[in-house]
Amino acid sequence: MSYPPEHIVNQSGPVGDLKINYGNESDQIIEFYGDGKNSCVVVLVHGGFWRPTIDRSHLQPLAKALSDTGFYVALVEYRRVQGIPYQYLTDVLSAISMLKNKKVILFGHSAGGQLVVLAARKIDNCIGVIAASPVADLVAGELENLGDGAINLYLGGQAEQFQELDPIKLSVPKCIVELIHSENDFIPKHVAKNYFDKHQANNANLQFTLLKEADHYTLIDPRGVGLAHLVSCLNKIKENAEKSVK
Repeated sequence: MSYPPEHIVNQSGPVGDLKINYGNESDQIIEFYGDGKNSCVVVLVHGGFWRPTIDRSHLQPLAKALSDTGFYVALVEYRRVQGIPYQYLTDVLSAISMLKNKKVILFGHSAGGQLVVLAARKIDNCIGVIAASPVADLVAGELENLGDGAINLYLGGQAEQFQELDPIKLSVPKCIVELIHSENDFIPKHVAKNYFDKHQANNANLQFTLLKEADHYTLIDPRGVGLAHLVSCLNKIKENAEKSVK
């Protein structure tokens, strides 16, 4: 799939105010944007069908835009070696472990949405998850042949063999979980909504929103209407966490 030069997937920069390594490999990096004194950090996890050729750079504009609205942002890179699927999640968790002194809101897009829903189950300082166009049902995505076999390439096998990496097969995180899908998304709606339909009855913290007149990239392109919606969701999570403390 190719996009014109001005499309968000072809954008990058600016780089973060601070960059740190959370491991020894070149892809084990976090870029930070904004005021590090903020007690809450928004962690961005990019998508790209788990492919090694697609990195965090297209989320740099969003990271900067969110920091300009007052958020402290951590943009995470992770190793993307197809056929070694557990490494994706362990890297994301290792990056988040560097932030254990702060409240964390996780935002993941597409394949990153799958990773943040999984990660939120394993960390104690997560106050909310926003999964945009998430691949939350790997078997359903496999049946749709998403990304020309991207799920099988990522896993190195069939989705049924990796239930511990399939969000729909696992319990819902205890924090707020906001699934957001776009009306004109190339990922079929049920790949995200199946997760909501299965778990909503027993999880009041789980929400699903369908964005009208939006596509797969609306929420990650700060030049459009998606930014205001994302900021609203982030503020709602922060406000809910503050109320629960009181």
